[in-house]
Amino acid sequence: MVNMRNARDVNMDSAISIASSVIQCLYDDTQNDSDVLHWIENFNNFETAISKWSKPQRKTLLHEYIQDQYLDAQNYVLDKHFVVDEIKGMQHLLEHYGVDYSYIGKVNVANLPFDEYTEELGEYADKLQSFFIDNLLDIVVDDVFSILYMDKNFLHEFNRQCAEIIRTLKKDDYPDLLRDDGVIKRVSYYPTWLKRGIEYRDKCRCSICGCDLSSAFTTLVDENYDHIIPLKMGGNNDPSNWQLTCERCNKSKGARSSDFKNIVFPFWEIKDGD
Repeated sequence: MVNMRNARDVNMDSAISIASSVIQCLYDDTQNDSDVLHWIENFNNFETAISKWSKPQRKTLLHEYIQDQYLDAQNYVLDKHFVVDEIKGMQHLLEHYGVDYSYIGKVNVANLPFDEYTEELGEYADKLQSFFIDNLLDIVVDDVFSILYMDKNFLHEFNRQCAEIIRTLKKDDYPDLLRDDGVIKRVSYYPTWLKRGIEYRDKCRCSICGCDLSSAFTTLVDENYDHIIPLKMGGNNDPSNWQLTCERCNKSKGARSSDFKNIVFPFWEIKDGD
């Protein structure tokens, strides 16, 4: 029997929609100033980033980025007094995840136009958001993380932008973090939860050549836990910057390559005439 203890019934539509917005924030800096550098500066997150880059932590730097981008977008809409759609979205998520918000009350906005605004609606939206942040935000952020963690293109870009910052850091200023100027120290211990998460995401296959690393068919291939952006290129130890590789690909990749692949096996092969 499958152990469902830690399983969640994800609201996939909402999680995908938020993940799409976060991807746009990362790649499109022309309007939002929301790439990693501006995010760290605008949200005063440098010390948080230093902590997350130093060693793997369950709440990753990517979790922090998702949370801030989500709340920033939500606050922007609420500040513009377009509260109806945000109320609908928060109520929908609270109800989907079975969170009781009855003491706040449910204001029915189903039939209101998106630009309807009164002081009462504004006050209700603020109360609902505060409750949402305290009781559900972490779960929603983790569900979005679960989607983005599957996207190696996104992870590569996220950590490439981190690397641009890391390469400017000096060892004299951060002796506990850096081995050399712009090079973070390698961790000596890989937590079990991290290794299991990487293996689950990468399906126990090498992220470069795709060979099987599960030991189901052979004992001759050793798995390696590899930095997507190598430490010598400004990489870091956040869980978002790890992948599974075989020993041969890991050695051939070296310390100056950020090779990766989004390896996917289709559910079925499409053929003409089927």
